[in-house]
Amino acid sequence: MARVNLTQMDRATTTLYDDDFYAWTQQQAAVLRGLPATSNRLDAELIAEEIEDLGRSEVRSAQSLCEHIIEHFLKLEYSGVAAPANHWRAEIVEWRIQLGRTLTASIRAKLDLSDLYRTALRLLRQQEDMPPDFMSRVPAECPYTLGQIIGSGDEDWFPDQR
Repeated sequence: MARVNLTQMDRATTTLYDDDFYAWTQQQAAVLRGLPATSNRLDAELIAEEIEDLGRSEVRSAQSLCEHIIEHFLKLEYSGVAAPANHWRAEIVEWRIQLGRTLTASIRAKLDLSDLYRTALRLLRQQEDMPPDFMSRVPAECPYTLGQIIGSGDEDWFPDQR
């Protein structure tokens, strides 16, 4: 009977690993930390931290992609520059594809739109090829929803130029 439960648990863990890698890393770290202390040479705490960090790297990757998408949305909408617009759109499509490969409900829950927007603004302030009044046209609060950024529903949505 216990063997059946172990097999069912293995399948559930494998499914979680395949469906939501971040959630799997957090679960496995908790399992390692819950193991009884033994005299073996397994450093469960350090291994748990490393597994958690694997999951956090997935979150950081999603955050970075979202920040760059926001940055390019703002360029498209507020820069008044038309020439590189097709290039910016192509990059947004590429980043949305990358997001689609790793974005899960648990990672999406870690995406804070205010933090993403603040970082995107910081990236924009470093742009030397934007018109001098560009940053004065950019809104203080994020004008986009997370769904627009990641392409939920309409993956080809882009903001109109102002």
